[in-house]
Amino acid sequence: MRLILTGGGTGGHLYPALAILEALREQTEVEALFAGTRRGIEAGVIPREGIPFTPVWISGISRGRLWGNLLFPVKMGVSLIQSLSMILRFRPDAVIGTGGYVSWPVLRAGQILGKPTFLQEQNRLPGLVTRILSKRVRRLYLSFEGSRSVFKRQDNLCVTGNPTREAIQETDRKTAIQMFRLDPGRKTLLIFGGSQGARGLNRAMVSVLPALMQADDWQVLWAAGPRWENEIRDACLDWGKRIRVLSYIEAMGAAYAAADLVICRAGATTVSEVTRLGLCVLFIPFPAAAEGHQEANARVLVDAGAAEMVCESEVQGRLLSRLFGLMDNPDLRRGMGEKAKTFGRPQAARDIAADILTQLQRTGSDGRKAS
Repeated sequence: MRLILTGGGTGGHLYPALAILEALREQTEVEALFAGTRRGIEAGVIPREGIPFTPVWISGISRGRLWGNLLFPVKMGVSLIQSLSMILRFRPDAVIGTGGYVSWPVLRAGQILGKPTFLQEQNRLPGLVTRILSKRVRRLYLSFEGSRSVFKRQDNLCVTGNPTREAIQETDRKTAIQMFRLDPGRKTLLIFGGSQGARGLNRAMVSVLPALMQADDWQVLWAAGPRWENEIRDACLDWGKRIRVLSYIEAMGAAYAAADLVICRAGATTVSEVTRLGLCVLFIPFPAAAEGHQEANARVLVDAGAAEMVCESEVQGRLLSRLFGLMDNPDLRRGMGEKAKTFGRPQAARDIAADILTQLQRTGSDGRKAS
């Protein structure tokens, strides 16, 4: 099977695509080509995965910046032509997208050329690209049941959960503690804000550090992001080896295995990973996320008592009390983790892969009924 996959800009769009590809390769032979941008996270990750990568010249809309959008129509046209050419050369059996602005030209080109197209949406509030393409894709895989109401067309919707990779479950706690050079006698607070870090989350945590570190039985594993690593490292000097600051954590499965409590943003992939593993989480959603989708993602769990949430505008008044409420109560942490796990969909990638194969068996790669 020959497939073009597309999606990226952030890990939240990229890693579901890799999870789907991983699941497809468990069931059949796949020759894959990945289409992304040169500036997104996919440009570095995909070649390391050994997957051929083709760049597309497209970027997102700059919200509130008129001058930043002057080239956008040109980029749309060029990226669509690039995608048409790529599909004609590669001749895929299907095109699979996982969102982000790069998904639009690649999936639209596939539709123009009559290829079966599939789209996966991670967030509770679907993004603009998903809403635009939803009517024409063969299947739209949703992460949340509550997302159905957004779409007029309903017959192509399938609620599967958000796909996550098997690797996040492969490390045990003892190995993880050794990997990050942590103290096995202390409980671990994991802090991270996505692949690039999160300035607001980092500063919120720095503001409560002096009080937080009075809890001598806790230690911190902190993925600060490449831009903020030195700033956070300097802020943590007084606590020596009790705080381990890194730019980026590649082995997130190991980080999760070491964690007793997680402080993080509420991107869809993060939400899917922590629910799959049944972790106790306090979300600080990114306030500038498009249409408030991170807060909507977190709200699903918070309303069920499966997570805590403090909005970035509320950190001064609420963050420390919420943190201590969780740190001081192991039964509460355990109960929240168990509730969170009920939202996990560890089979999501396999379910999506199986459905894609079923859909393609029913029709040829030109979209017509197979004989």
